[in-house]
Amino acid sequence: MAPLFYPSFQALRLADVIFEEIARRVPGYVGRLGAAWYWRLAGGTLVTFWLDYTVTEERWDVIRAQASNGRAGVFNRADFPFAAYGTLLTSPPYIHDLQGLAEWSNRLYFNMGHLIAEAAQWLQMLQASAIAPQVSPPASFPTLSPLERELVRYALEHLDGRFDLVRLREAFRGQVSMGRLQRLAQDWESLGLLTPRPRRVTYALRALMEAENGTRVNTDEHGFILINKNR
Repeated sequence: MAPLFYPSFQALRLADVIFEEIARRVPGYVGRLGAAWYWRLAGGTLVTFWLDYTVTEERWDVIRAQASNGRAGVFNRADFPFAAYGTLLTSPPYIHDLQGLAEWSNRLYFNMGHLIAEAAQWLQMLQASAIAPQVSPPASFPTLSPLERELVRYALEHLDGRFDLVRLREAFRGQVSMGRLQRLAQDWESLGLLTPRPRRVTYALRALMEAENGTRVNTDEHGFILINKNR
């Protein structure tokens, strides 16, 4: 059996840039231990990311991810190949980890923003799956009041998903104070139900709002939430 081959310290530091940016968007980042990066999401889901190769052992060109919780369902695995985020088909980006220091190959042609956005979206879908109507919501998720559900609905329908405190205060004048909105935003952000600033409603918060509001949440044959991004 061939020995396992791992990225160098320099290659891991290059990849750290990607995961530190994802961590700014999705709470629960534990950090890197050895050659893997970890998230602990609300609902008891542990997520592991690691670098892998599809061409040679010293060319790191894909990020693989796995969720340990069975609630993740169809979202329990994901691959983020660097080639999918390259702007030149003839020379896809990758981490060159040959002799000497590791470095990006074709870094200028790598649309890292798309990779980061899709990885953050996958993490949010894991949280949404954990609170599917068929599963008892974990204690770490709050029970939304009727007013809180209306705040979320307004953000989705009128603010393009942005949890804008000023706009919400204007729309719900007389029903909620700015102080309460600020505390609510901080609490939801800490639970991963809102993204870090600029705050936006996550799939998990939307699913929680719809489930508690008696609205039918579309699910697949396994009972996991189907996300309609165009809604």
